[in-house]
Amino acid sequence: MNSSSLSTCRHLPTNIARLLGTVLLLTMLLPITTLNAHTPYAQWDAYRVRHLQVLTTRSDLVGDAIADKWVAVLAEHLPKSKAVVSRARNLVRMASLLKTDQAKVAVLSHRDAKAMFEGTEPFEEYGPVELQVLVDDGSYILASRADLPETHGYLVVSTLLEKKAGLNLSVPVEGAYGMDLHPGARAVLNDH
Repeated sequence: MNSSSLSTCRHLPTNIARLLGTVLLLTMLLPITTLNAHTPYAQWDAYRVRHLQVLTTRSDLVGDAIADKWVAVLAEHLPKSKAVVSRARNLVRMASLLKTDQAKVAVLSHRDAKAMFEGTEPFEEYGPVELQVLVDDGSYILASRADLPETHGYLVVSTLLEKKAGLNLSVPVEGAYGMDLHPGARAVLNDH
């Protein structure tokens, strides 16, 4: 408030001056509360918790098509997973999402899975990403972060293997390229 508005307030009755002060205060705070109301991060966190996001990249059309098939099986036969394909713009962005725990599962070619696990080119910026193998189709791996819950891994792997017609999936007993087999995938092997 400047000095002329203060002198005007002095001549107003007390309750009107208080009302005017309250209105001025609210108009100053309103833009701040409006900005906070549009922050999407809480909604994204909730979405990630409720949906099994299977990462692919827009640059790998073959891997993206494989993810579409695998997610379609999960969506039909494991509907509570709410499985969806999420497409990162490139492999480096995918590594970032996995490394920072913004996603748990990804479809990677053997070459890319090995490089991401080892932290070699083009993933040097993020260092090695601790990945584990869920299933393998001979060319692509469904890999997960090591902290994917065992029960989630078990449900994903058992569903894909039971409904694998045309998917050519297997569970590599020894993992791949130094990556361990996910405990959920190992439990599926022990059950069969």
